[in-house]
Amino acid sequence: MHTHSIKKKLFLIFTFFVCLPISIIGMIWYESSTNTIEQEAIQSNKKLIQQANEYLNMYITEIENSTYPFITNPQIQWYINNDKLSKYNAFILSEQIELELFTQLMNGRSDIVGISLVSQKHSQINFYQSKELLDMERIRNRNENLFSNGKDMDNFSVIGLRRIGSQPVITVSRKIHSTSSYLYKALLIIDINLHQLSSISDNLSIENSNVLIMDDTGQTIFHTDPNRIGEFVDTSLKERYLSSESDVFTTTANDEKEIHIYEQFKDTDWVLVAQLPHNKIIGDLVQMRTITIILGAFIVIVALTVFGGFALSLTGSLSTLQRMMKKVESGNYSVQHTGMKERRDEIGHVFRSFHAMVNELKRLHEEVHLAQLQEKQLQIKQKESALQAMQAQINPHFLYNTLGIINSHAILDNNMVISKITTSLAQMFRYNLSEARQVVLLKEEMNHIHSYLEIQQERHRHLTVDIQIDEQCQDLISMIRFSLQPLVENAFLHGYQKHKLKATYIGIRTYKQPDYYVIQIIDKGYGIQSDIKEAYNQAFTNLDEQLIHDYEKEYKSIGLWNVHERTRLAFGSPYGLHIKQWKEDRGTIIELRLPYQKEDNECTT
Repeated sequence: MHTHSIKKKLFLIFTFFVCLPISIIGMIWYESSTNTIEQEAIQSNKKLIQQANEYLNMYITEIENSTYPFITNPQIQWYINNDKLSKYNAFILSEQIELELFTQLMNGRSDIVGISLVSQKHSQINFYQSKELLDMERIRNRNENLFSNGKDMDNFSVIGLRRIGSQPVITVSRKIHSTSSYLYKALLIIDINLHQLSSISDNLSIENSNVLIMDDTGQTIFHTDPNRIGEFVDTSLKERYLSSESDVFTTTANDEKEIHIYEQFKDTDWVLVAQLPHNKIIGDLVQMRTITIILGAFIVIVALTVFGGFALSLTGSLSTLQRMMKKVESGNYSVQHTGMKERRDEIGHVFRSFHAMVNELKRLHEEVHLAQLQEKQLQIKQKESALQAMQAQINPHFLYNTLGIINSHAILDNNMVISKITTSLAQMFRYNLSEARQVVLLKEEMNHIHSYLEIQQERHRHLTVDIQIDEQCQDLISMIRFSLQPLVENAFLHGYQKHKLKATYIGIRTYKQPDYYVIQIIDKGYGIQSDIKEAYNQAFTNLDEQLIHDYEKEYKSIGLWNVHERTRLAFGSPYGLHIKQWKEDRGTIIELRLPYQKEDNECTT
């Protein structure tokens, strides 16, 4: 089955549940705020366009109204209707019109560059104020052309963009009719500079934006960039500007979006246009977006670092724990102590619990291992015993038959001592050859020891054998096979022979204690030292295999240890051997403690 590490899972969780939602929300916020700001900017600039349009219409209307007095002015009517006016009088009258009318109109107005009056009868009256030298002949020719085309004009017309010298001007005209004949007699021409249009358009200006006024031919009458005044607008844009009274649309050129807001003039064919760079409208928002992205990226990096560090710490701890668990699984309980146990969080608790568990497993493993070793040793000893029993069954047969022949010859020769010895020895061999049960009855063991002691009595003429045993208990008490003979041999060896003393007394007595049945083997020999006796009793009580091995090497008392160990293994504690002193500094009593059933009341002391 395909698995994923915890580090990978944490990374995916952080990516899909933190980074991805933040990115989506940020994109939605950016798009929504961009549209909102864009619409706010468009609506705001539309209001400014409308307001500027009204101001420009008012300005043109004011120019138109200022020309009304010229229509009925007596001097102008006299000038255009009097065919007999001499040149001198015409000059004087033109001077008066120039001083009284033109000067009055231009007084206090810096937007009017010049005024001309072109009549059918006389020469033109031109009044211009300019710091540069003007080509008046050119102005007079222009005026003649305008007058010639005046029949097709409205009474007041905004003619369009012209130039007076190097200065662009807006030319307007007012047709003047004779008050007597009502015929078209003269044309009043006024050239206006673009200062007023510029001041009105300044309210629309955004940084790097363009404000322009286009006439119906597509020519730029006014532009915030003076160098572009007089240029013709692109045909596609011109058609869109003239397609409706007002509208908003967006164009894209060189990957840069531009918003066009336009509105046509009410009284002229002009169109007021504001061209707004899209990036300038949302410029602050873009900057804010960039700062937000940088700040967000910084926060994500910091969060990822902290989160990643914590995740690495967590997964590193788990990896360490996993490696230690694998060592324990392979049977290696020597796990290394790490600093994880010192942590004061859940990881520290887990590691402390793990080390406690490993220690407990180690202890249980050692106990099981020790039990297995003991079991193997017991099996080895049982096999050795079985082997010895088999060997004993092989050799005693020959010896038993031989003893029978010897006994027959002894009887024929009337030698009863030899007969008695061979009979006892034969009984011992028969006991050896019987079935190899480990646990036998006290009666069987006593029969065997009787034969042994009869032989010993023939060896030791001064030996007294004292056996005081309850006959009723012999069939109820169980014990380990060949337990008594080693104890009696030990009494002969350590009580008498080792100290070169004559064997004089061997006693066997039994009695019952509340918790066990006791068989005593008594000698009245040299006795046993108190410290050695205590050491033996301590070893018998605290049975330990290594301790027993040490005592066997030290005291070379294999028989005692063999009887005690087999009894303890067969019946458990507190059964086995215990050494007592018969009298102070003389004689030894070896007690063999055996189990018995308390309900065996007939077995009494």
